[in-house]
Amino acid sequence: MHLLTRLVQWAFWYCCDFMVNLGNRTHTSYNEANTWVLLLLIPGLLALLIGVRVGQSVQLWRLRRPAPQPRRK
Repeated sequence: MHLLTRLVQWAFWYCCDFMVNLGNRTHTSYNEANTWVLLLLIPGLLALLIGVRVGQSVQLWRLRRPAPQPRRK
């Protein structure tokens, strides 16, 4: 359990450091950078990935559909 705790703490501090550096590079505050990433970027990517998955499902459904049989007279 000690290793898991250290891993979580390392991930937390890495993410905090990343957000501070992102804020510094974009000349904004940590809070602004955090808002942009957590409220706009991540939900936008999630919506994009869901849209891609739905499009793939539709394409797969079309490919699996049986071909229409020709009519006999």
